[in-house]
Amino acid sequence: MYRPSVSVGVLALVLLVAGCGSASDSGEGGEPPKTPTTSAPPSTPPPSTASSSTAPPPTASPSTAQPSTAPPSPPPTAADGTRYSACGDGTCEVRVTTDANVPVPDRFGLGPIMVSSIKDGTVILFAPLTQSEFSSDGGCHATFTGPGADSSAYALLTCDSGAKAAVNQMGLQVVDVSDGAAIIRIRPAT
Repeated sequence: MYRPSVSVGVLALVLLVAGCGSASDSGEGGEPPKTPTTSAPPSTPPPSTASSSTAPPPTASPSTAQPSTAPPSPPPTAADGTRYSACGDGTCEVRVTTDANVPVPDRFGLGPIMVSSIKDGTVILFAPLTQSEFSSDGGCHATFTGPGADSSAYALLTCDSGAKAAVNQMGLQVVDVSDGAAIIRIRPAT
């Protein structure tokens, strides 16, 4: 009892499967082998397939947020305030305004220091010279004039905030210039 129809069917199926596999693996006859594909879409479409309805990528633009600004700090405080008499011994730090008259000791070779102008971060100081010789190290712009027929010689100093100068025997530092006032520090020159 042999059933040739079932055996022939199984044999045909085995040959068909074996034949298909060997032809596509060897590349002989039929189609060349196919590359594997994935079902996940590409993360970025190629340029040729990009839709014209997609928006362009965002561009960097300046921040519209305003930078936070701290309230202005108060101007520094002078150690001796506006007590100009503290400079009489040759060591002081005072806050001066226009028309201030700051005494300094005779050993400095200068008369009292007067404030002529304070504006745009600069203070202009005027002082009569009480010695026949005078000098400046150039920390401030210095102009020396005189003596004249009816006047003694004087020094005119134009100093920016932070400037340091030595005039005759006096050391001068302009600590701060702001709001129509200046803080000056006076010490013996070294």
